[in-house]
Amino acid sequence: MRWPWSKALDDAHAEARAAAEEHAYSVQRRIDTERASRKASGVAKVLRAELERNGYTDLLQQAMGGGR
Repeated sequence: MRWPWSKALDDAHAEARAAAEEHAYSVQRRIDTERASRKASGVAKVLRAELERNGYTDLLQQAMGGGR
């Protein structure tokens, strides 16, 4: 025999499980996004340093296949 509130309780447990899974997914997505952001910042710093060291002209020449 099931109690009258058993269905509501089962529904609440299922909803709580779904919410926990969604939360875990969003936390992992945030971690991945932060990791990608840190990597992009590092690459941007390297490229900025290269640009400041060589200037626009040298980078343009390299991009066009020329250079020294």
